[in-house]
Amino acid sequence: MDYTSQIGRVNGDVMTQAHEPLNIMDNTPANYSTKTKRGIYLSKYLAIIILVIFALALVTASLLVYNYAACPRQDQLANVTKYELCHCDQTKLLVLPLTTDSSRSVIPIETTTVASVPNVLDLRLPTNVKPEKYYLKITPYIYDGNFTFDGEVSIVIIAVNETKEITFHGVELTIHDIKIYGKEDEQLIEVVKRVEDAPRHFQVLSLGSALEVGKEYVLNISYTGILNDNLHGFYRSSYKDEGITKWIAVTQFQAMDARRAFPCWDEPALKARFTISIARPNNMTSLSNMNIVKNEPHSVLSNYTWDHYAESLPMSTYLVAFTVTDFKNMTNDNFSVWARSKALPSAAFALEIGPKILKFLEEYYKIKFPLPKIDMIALPDFKNGAMENWGLLTFREIAMLYEEGVSASTDKVHVATVVAHEIAHQWFGNLVTPSWWRDLWLNEGFATYVEYVAVDAVEKSWNITEICILDQVHNVFQLDALNSSHQLSVDVSASEETDAIFDKISYGKGSALLRMLNHILTSDVFNAGVTNYLNSKMYGNAEQRDLWSALTTAARKSGDFDADVAVVMDSWTLQTGFPVLTVTRNYENGSVVFTQERFVLINGTFTNKKSPLWWIPVSYTTASEKDFMSTSPKLWLKGEKVLKVDNIDMKKDDWFIANIQQTGFYRVNYDKTNWEYLIKILKDPTRFQEIHTINRAQMIDDAMNLALTGRLDYVTALNVTSYLAHERSYVPWKAGLSALGYIDTMLSKGGNYLEYGNYVLRLLSEAVKEVGWKVNPNESVITSQYRVDLLASACHFEHPDCLENAVRMFTNWVLAPNPDAYNEIHVDVRTIVYCVGVRAGGAREWNFAWDRFKVATAPSERHRLLSVLGCTRSPSLLHRYLEMSLRNDSGIRKQDIVRVFSAVASTAIGQPIAFNFIRANWPRMRSFVSSLSTLNLILKVVTRRLNQAHEYDELQRFVTESCSDLGRPVQQVLETISSNVQWRERNYQTIVDWLLAAEKIS
Repeated sequence: MDYTSQIGRVNGDVMTQAHEPLNIMDNTPANYSTKTKRGIYLSKYLAIIILVIFALALVTASLLVYNYAACPRQDQLANVTKYELCHCDQTKLLVLPLTTDSSRSVIPIETTTVASVPNVLDLRLPTNVKPEKYYLKITPYIYDGNFTFDGEVSIVIIAVNETKEITFHGVELTIHDIKIYGKEDEQLIEVVKRVEDAPRHFQVLSLGSALEVGKEYVLNISYTGILNDNLHGFYRSSYKDEGITKWIAVTQFQAMDARRAFPCWDEPALKARFTISIARPNNMTSLSNMNIVKNEPHSVLSNYTWDHYAESLPMSTYLVAFTVTDFKNMTNDNFSVWARSKALPSAAFALEIGPKILKFLEEYYKIKFPLPKIDMIALPDFKNGAMENWGLLTFREIAMLYEEGVSASTDKVHVATVVAHEIAHQWFGNLVTPSWWRDLWLNEGFATYVEYVAVDAVEKSWNITEICILDQVHNVFQLDALNSSHQLSVDVSASEETDAIFDKISYGKGSALLRMLNHILTSDVFNAGVTNYLNSKMYGNAEQRDLWSALTTAARKSGDFDADVAVVMDSWTLQTGFPVLTVTRNYENGSVVFTQERFVLINGTFTNKKSPLWWIPVSYTTASEKDFMSTSPKLWLKGEKVLKVDNIDMKKDDWFIANIQQTGFYRVNYDKTNWEYLIKILKDPTRFQEIHTINRAQMIDDAMNLALTGRLDYVTALNVTSYLAHERSYVPWKAGLSALGYIDTMLSKGGNYLEYGNYVLRLLSEAVKEVGWKVNPNESVITSQYRVDLLASACHFEHPDCLENAVRMFTNWVLAPNPDAYNEIHVDVRTIVYCVGVRAGGAREWNFAWDRFKVATAPSERHRLLSVLGCTRSPSLLHRYLEMSLRNDSGIRKQDIVRVFSAVASTAIGQPIAFNFIRANWPRMRSFVSSLSTLNLILKVVTRRLNQAHEYDELQRFVTESCSDLGRPVQQVLETISSNVQWRERNYQTIVDWLLAAEKIS
């Protein structure tokens, strides 16, 4: 899921005036005057005293400026010495005791360092108190040059234990004043000392008297924060409108960044109700989780207005959100979309599909959306794809805006699935929230699973459930095959560990396992259990065992499944990795032996001595049966390594296929004879469609990855792919191109790459001829994506017709009198055409694409151009491109830096340039990016093509010297490259021999 270099200083650049020495004209002889010198004469002693006084005055003034400059309006505000409750419409708002000169408290402050913290990894707050309600007032200063905000918060807390300490979160906040009162008796509790535990972001208050168990108190804090430019917490963003820079202020709090905006108990289990007030410039608009109940003029800032919001339902701090923008909106009943004024029409599709998805999910889970409104806002700068803040969904522009004629059909699918994902979170994550980040998958796995269910329900023609197999099964297998993968339900402590689990495991594997469980239990039983789970934990927190309990109850009630769901599913969520199921047939007596073991990228490298075992649901069919619709398991491996079955009804020469529609999260291997049976039917152009589309894709993906790890010979695996010459369905082709893409990467720096390219072109030839370049009106998104993938591969391997068409279209665009107004290249194939044009051309073509990027306003076109600028073969241009990604004035946004590095590193020419660049500029990049997760992504994309021993040694040295603190993701990178090296040593010659033999046959 972006970062410019040093993004200016928070309070503006400090300008110091240089004083030249008196004898500035060094080459001019000194003039000696005979006149009497005039002036005041001081003794040396007196001069020293004056200098000391002057220096002290400067220090004092500096401290005062630092303390007050960011909040010059504080001392003008009304002096309220204790909290009062007042009624504004139907919502109670807390008037906060604001800091003034007379009321400013003086509390001794201590700051701890890493060495003084007993266990830096222990991030959990003490449980002596818990929050009940927050009353938050925020005033951002967007246009006065210092990019700060004033905050005032009153937190109603309850003492769980008798204690003389209160610990909460707060980081990058300058706290001005703290007061604690008894909620009922209003008795002031003395704050003796405040300790700032910097490594853990703790603020620890030592009290003069103990808090009483069960009693409510009010903690009042006034503070100043930074509107940072690091895309987390409460941060600033900007965009250009008619050449004028417009500034906005927005939030992104997941996972642990609410503490950067206000003092709080920033853990998901510590839910509370929030009443938020935002002071915003009169010409701007604010949004928050709830609806506005009152506006009123600011009593001091004449150009500001207070927006007071209704009290929220109980929710976690990471779901709190607020924005201050000059955006415009469109509304459909209680559903609104917001965007830059010129971009607003592109939000129409999101406004159309959003309410449909909301209505579907309300009916699907039989639980109404509990808030009075939903706002969705498209932001120019946003680190993640989108965020599910309750009632206020925030998006990258590319994830919410779709413009007909400018955005590709795949962009439309992307917008729909992201919108569905975030709306699904309103139930999974917001209504019911994991108790701790170890069960993040209950949020992300569910939202990812439901996005496909919801989009398929409202857009039936897209057939998106088949694409789900590619995105959430095949794609996830790659990461989960690493020893350095992690359990689905995994303990996390340090903040960087929390960031690291926002990965394919939590999203994709979580989704795949829910899909598997749906097929085990049936949809009716599964949905009934999920609804019971949501109802039982509504407005509260849950762990995965709560889900298993609800599903077990629903399953036993149906009478079709009497096992404990926890026993089955814990084997999948509490163990790292996934199994390969090997099917060995006895062709004489008809028996079948099923054997399971963990599938790892490098065999014999289990981190544990004993291989884990899973409860594996086995569905299957045979050549005689051909039943690809019955996906319920016919037998189980119940945590056993080997299972022998004697009563499977099939003929001796039948093929046998396990894991129907790949509903189970595992790979399947067969004995050599069964593979030969499967290859035979696949190669028959008249019969291969007897096998389900998803299972054809499964066989390609399984075979090629089994060969990659040495479990299957490459001759067999490549023979499976050879049937693609007569395949015309998207899902198998996508699986084939992805699997073959690994060989592409491994061979791209070798002498036999041409033979490999010729083999792929032979597979592609007829399919490319049939699909052509013409995009028909109203064709399905599957057909569009099929065309794009085929043509992209054909052009990549320099198919003559493909290159000719692409170069011609790009040249016509370059030569157009007004290329920004005239572009006849269909949006679905623009990425291919642009890339070929830039790759075939030189500096002129690259600069042409760069110029188009600088003036493009549609997010989809900007992203398209960012990707193709890495297609050039010019090393100097690639280096220039990387350099510009780290500059504030280039027009490349922080959020897009990973896209730039990925584009450059995606070719054999660009990869070493990108890798050398990060090694030479790593300290600068760390300062510039300021996000470990982004640095991890950059490192991953620039190293994925490495496959030689000396390259691995260089990477390992770089990691050891510069970035060993990146945690598990960097270990995954090292393991991936190690497997690449081993693959090359083991398989390179085998692949080359097969390709040479295949070329002779053709």
